[in-house]
Amino acid sequence: HAMASGYAEPDDLVLTIPEGFNVFDIDKRLADFGLIKAGDFAGKYHTDEGQFFPDTYRFNRPARPGDSGRSGGEGETADTIAEKMKNHLNLKFEDLSLILSSLVLQDTLTRASILEKEARREEDMRLVAGVIENRLRRKMLLQIDATVSYGACLRQLESLKVSKFKYCDVSQVPVGAEIRIDGPYNSYKRSGLPPGPIANPGIQAIQAVLNPQKSDYLYYLSTRDGSRLIFSKTASEHAANRRKYLGI
Repeated sequence: HAMASGYAEPDDLVLTIPEGFNVFDIDKRLADFGLIKAGDFAGKYHTDEGQFFPDTYRFNRPARPGDSGRSGGEGETADTIAEKMKNHLNLKFEDLSLILSSLVLQDTLTRASILEKEARREEDMRLVAGVIENRLRRKMLLQIDATVSYGACLRQLESLKVSKFKYCDVSQVPVGAEIRIDGPYNSYKRSGLPPGPIANPGIQAIQAVLNPQKSDYLYYLSTRDGSRLIFSKTASEHAANRRKYLGI
């Protein structure tokens, strides 16, 4: 058809930002598509983590040599892309009639970003939201690996110049070693929620935070294949579940 033979080249790039992507993942995807230079987005917008709504977007394809005749082919910048994604979050919230003050919004996005990393199914998200609530109320440390991994990537970003930027994959961070290093995102050493979101949550996770499942659970673990979350009420029950499901 016409597309394959190059007659009808659309001026748009269509790309999807999945739920749970953080600014490093978004940066990599944008750079892979040639929309930005690696590091441009994460370097500038990591302080707005959580505000880039996961969805499928249309972006203007960057102009290429010899494209002079094309109409309206303004390439995107990290700024125009960030603005599009933030506006989309605001529109989504209006659709749901969610009017959250900026403090509540930051708190909600932070919790929802953790759910995005910790749970897959809606009922699990609501249960984990309840566990976070229970632990915070009892002044227990959250002890969530995903916050520790994110803190490690952020520390790397802040220590490198943008010209030396390299993609940091949170799933590859050696959490065992990281837990020993104090930092604002180390929820094994610091109480309360981390200072901000650790990813960009979708609507399901946001709604789970606003509608948590009440329970007496204080602990949960993920089975080895990641298919199930096992919840428990006491440290000894949790230890027994660790032995049973994880062999540790």
